[in-house]
Amino acid sequence: MYRIVGDDIDARLHARPRILGLDLLRALAAWLVLLSHVAFWTGRSSAGIVGGLAARGELGVAIFFALSAFLLSTPFVRRALGQPARWSLGTYLVRRAARIMPAYLLALAGVVTAAAVIGGAAADVLDLPTVLVHLVVGQGWTGRTFQSFTQTWSLTTEVTFYLVLPVVALVLARPTRGATPLATAHRLLVACGVVAVVGLVCQGATGLLPSPEDAGVLGTSAAGHAAWFALGAAVTVVIEAEHAGHPVSRRPWLEVLRTSPGTLVLLAGVLWLAASSDVAGPRGLEPASGLESVAAEALYGLVAGCLLLAATTRGLTELLTDSSVAGPARWLGDISYGVFLWHVVVLQVSFAVLDLQLFAAPFGLVLVLTTVVSVGLAHLSWSLLERPVLARAHRRRHAPVPQPASRA
Repeated sequence: MYRIVGDDIDARLHARPRILGLDLLRALAAWLVLLSHVAFWTGRSSAGIVGGLAARGELGVAIFFALSAFLLSTPFVRRALGQPARWSLGTYLVRRAARIMPAYLLALAGVVTAAAVIGGAAADVLDLPTVLVHLVVGQGWTGRTFQSFTQTWSLTTEVTFYLVLPVVALVLARPTRGATPLATAHRLLVACGVVAVVGLVCQGATGLLPSPEDAGVLGTSAAGHAAWFALGAAVTVVIEAEHAGHPVSRRPWLEVLRTSPGTLVLLAGVLWLAASSDVAGPRGLEPASGLESVAAEALYGLVAGCLLLAATTRGLTELLTDSSVAGPARWLGDISYGVFLWHVVVLQVSFAVLDLQLFAAPFGLVLVLTTVVSVGLAHLSWSLLERPVLARAHRRRHAPVPQPASRA
């Protein structure tokens, strides 16, 4: 039976195997976000079923958030269940910074350079205050960002989650202290449910705020997306309780969820199709109503939950490890963050160089071009910058054990 770990820099840095299903899931999440932006820039998002599915590729962010919560909550859940799990705040913060900042700052330099060279709308917010806000990853709170870095609002939310998680874990430690492992698991699941409801309420409240800017900040904040984080943590509870010999339920439906990745992927596809309809709100920049925001939040979260459960199916890691996809899966997981960071500036430069018309460009051509170039840049970013930095962060001698590092 495998155990949950986070990023592996290489085999020398981790004694336990990484979950290859999560690498594939990271890659899928990054490509879905890329797909949604290509659909928007080319105008395809407004037309047909394919356009709707492509537009809802933004649910890749829900997958990223669920993954972060799944990985980073692991030591806290293990400790609550009475399992060994050493954790250091200093190591945690260093590794979060090492995971997020180097590649982010490199991409930010590329974005600023592209804006200065291209000019026009690309340089509308090219000023010192905007750059400074981005240097502290605060664009999600201000709503002011570069045309080719709009996707990084999620990094503000991700960093907020990094800071809030240890506090939440500390708060939940008291009500779970002294309980049996099974009772603890149930209490943690109830807590995850409460947090998820709070997140959905925050999404509904966005339709009541008079200011679109305030509604946008609340809707994209860690509070607004608390349901996605709670869902990832809930999956951690289910799996860690199972590993500890105390499954949260022995009902047949849970066994199906833990052993049927194909069923889960199919269900995720059906939910994605449902999300592509008007029930999840407009496909463009028009503001969604409170109910539409709640529907999108719930549907995106369910897709993420299904795929996360599929990626952590019992026996899947062993199956993938022994197959020919193991190497490509690790590589795709490694470069997924770079794909996320670079793809919009690749879009912007491509439109400028090829003189493509916004909202009227060939979808297929732009999708292939953006994917190929983004993957190339992401590979360089991982090989030349991210991997060396992460390797150094994981060699810290005082670090107790390797701690998971999510890839936003």
